[in-house]
Amino acid sequence: MKTSPVLTPKNKSRLLNEHVFYEIIFALGVSKHDAFDYCVWEHLNHSRMGHARALIYFFEKSNVKGLKNSKIWPDDLVSEDFNFPPKPIKLSKRDRNRLNKDLFHLSSKRLRHTAKSKPWPNTFLNRVHERAVKFIRHILSAKMERGVKILESQWRALLNFLENGHELLISSPSGSAWTLEKGHRLNSGLSELITWSVK
Repeated sequence: MKTSPVLTPKNKSRLLNEHVFYEIIFALGVSKHDAFDYCVWEHLNHSRMGHARALIYFFEKSNVKGLKNSKIWPDDLVSEDFNFPPKPIKLSKRDRNRLNKDLFHLSSKRLRHTAKSKPWPNTFLNRVHERAVKFIRHILSAKMERGVKILESQWRALLNFLENGHELLISSPSGSAWTLEKGHRLNSGLSELITWSVK
């Protein structure tokens, strides 16, 4: 039994094309930045991991009451709302705990880190990248609920950028429309955290 309010096709269309799209480009994309500024590095990576964490929840949780991974809040949006089944994202327990605890909580457990263990791994973005590609392929190929409109050209452009093995550069010079561009080649072909360069 569904625990969240029934969404109209119009609302689903808007949530998908505006809000889900936004979360994906802000988790997997990066704005132009000064690679020598540590503060920029910190802000961008923290923001991207926060968006990735929201997407992990979106891709893993279910809106079916009583399931182990069922949603907590009735108004949460999940990939299942677009007929894309929830499935755990492959993250180690250590990485998952770190994403949940170190990112948004002040904890004495931060003392466990050394200079070697402190850097954040690319795993979070890599796994979200893989799932986002599958999700986009799904919404472009699956028959959606009647009345749900997909901005096909927007999603196809994003899919092309995510599959080309390069960093996704994002900008919004006008403050309203997103511009997507191809950045440098990625080592794994999947989204990575930006690196900080020392002059």
